[in-house]
Amino acid sequence: MNKNSLAEVKNGLRAVEIVKSRFKRLPRGVIQVGAHNGREVPRMARSGVEKAVLIDPLDETFGTLSDRVAEVDGYVAIQALIGDEDGKQVTFNVSSNTGESSSFLEPSGHTEIKPDIHFEEKREMTLRSLDSLLPEHEIESDGYDMMFIDTQGAEKHVIAGALNSLKSIDFIWVEVSIGGIYDGDMPLSRFVVFLEALGFELGFCELKRFGWGDALFVRRSVFINQDDDSSQG
Repeated sequence: MNKNSLAEVKNGLRAVEIVKSRFKRLPRGVIQVGAHNGREVPRMARSGVEKAVLIDPLDETFGTLSDRVAEVDGYVAIQALIGDEDGKQVTFNVSSNTGESSSFLEPSGHTEIKPDIHFEEKREMTLRSLDSLLPEHEIESDGYDMMFIDTQGAEKHVIAGALNSLKSIDFIWVEVSIGGIYDGDMPLSRFVVFLEALGFELGFCELKRFGWGDALFVRRSVFINQDDDSSQG
């Protein structure tokens, strides 16, 4: 790999920059679930990611997502609500902050932590699993080695519906919480166990004072196969 591809990009996508700096890998492809309006697209491209699939369900923001994706060769936008049961009908709770906090899980603690964000609109929508959706769009999951999941408490459902797609994934960047923010969300402590059973270890985590944040899970074999062990002490 060209060492220049691992150089830090200060205005790049943080998730990718952490993978580059800590694991000496530039992801060859990223699948982002919960892409909202595509605000991460320019930063992802600046970080050097040449191939990406960005997925989001909302009509209001998908046009902007599509426009941003269209500016980068190798990037694809798909409108869909991702979960674990392909074809299942669910109620999608649309948030007042341009849909950014929307989820098919019922908001619980979220309304107490962020009382200015409301969930007054509900829409009946159909879940799609990644394992069913990607082949329909002639996307081969083995061309992607990183997932970026921000689905407001439903992250475990996304992963459960992507067990086949997960076979080629080495890095999972996911929004996590201490739990109780959405009904049925999986707290970080259980998420660690859940992904450990699938062959991933916690490689990075940062929680904010509200009890949520981001975590990077890394396939166990990536740790074993690291060539650069200069930081070992």
